[in-house]
Amino acid sequence: MRKPQLDGLRSIALLSVFYSHFWEESSDLGHVGVRLFFVLSGFLITNILLEARSGDENAAATIARFFIRRAARIWPPYFFMLGCFVLLAHWLHFKMMRESLPWHALFLSNFWYALHGPEPWPLQHLWTLAVEEQFYLMWPFVILALPSRHFLKFSGALISCTLLYRIFAFALGKVEIANALPFDSIDALAAGASLSFLSEKRWSPPRRLVWLSVAVGISGLIILTGFDLGDFVEWVILEAALLLPLVALVVFASKGLLPKILENKFVSGLGRISYGAYLYHLPIWAVLLKLSDDIGFSFSRGLFTMVTVGSLSVLFAWASWMLLERHAISWSNRWKGQSAPA
Repeated sequence: MRKPQLDGLRSIALLSVFYSHFWEESSDLGHVGVRLFFVLSGFLITNILLEARSGDENAAATIARFFIRRAARIWPPYFFMLGCFVLLAHWLHFKMMRESLPWHALFLSNFWYALHGPEPWPLQHLWTLAVEEQFYLMWPFVILALPSRHFLKFSGALISCTLLYRIFAFALGKVEIANALPFDSIDALAAGASLSFLSEKRWSPPRRLVWLSVAVGISGLIILTGFDLGDFVEWVILEAALLLPLVALVVFASKGLLPKILENKFVSGLGRISYGAYLYHLPIWAVLLKLSDDIGFSFSRGLFTMVTVGSLSVLFAWASWMLLERHAISWSNRWKGQSAPA
């Protein structure tokens, strides 16, 4: 499924992450952007698997093809970036770099940071990709084994369990650790998956639900950006509530009902290469910070850093797409049944 407005949403999610990382560290917009990425991923991956399930291919071949295509999409730029860090590790001198590399290579970054703390910081963002890969490992089996009549109940149970998980983690004072583990993001992935299932049934949200989504989204963003109400309100309550407007955005984007600017070739094009831009942005910043004394520029947080490092990240992502990623995707599409990459 390749729809321009969905790529446009990816652009918005990416820019919100850039804002939080490069400009305003205390902003929660970056985390909201990551949650949007998860909803999109759950929606698109489930769409791919539901289409495969409805075909004539046997289950083993469907799962094998899914894993090959996911690996072709995710692995080439990911391991290219890790390889560059291995080569630069001695020069960069970041704490815990060598010790953490096996964890990153096995897509266990989220467990590394939960167990060992925030170092090395230039690879912190890989926790989200680890969550994605862990989701990919189990979700094809769920889709192929679960009867359709139980799908929404199962997704609802996952979302409910995530809320309970946050409540227990808050009660135990383990919010920072719990936030990095895959259980904290299952609700967003399951919400996107539920939307994919409903979309296959030609479901459209009732008007009251649309207006409720708008109200929750606006009030939630105001609370997140204007107030500090503590972990329980922000992580337990708002984290769950903001799923509604995020899902609504994906609903309307999938139907082409959001503002047409999301279909602009530059906006949707940025969304198409957003994976690479997200992957490279912190490593590029780390290298520039290391070079800052030599080149005479400060790359501390602010507008200059966001524009400069963000632009370089997009440039690297475009080169990665042209030279590496699209060729890997083209190779994977030789397998039976062609579909656009999610």
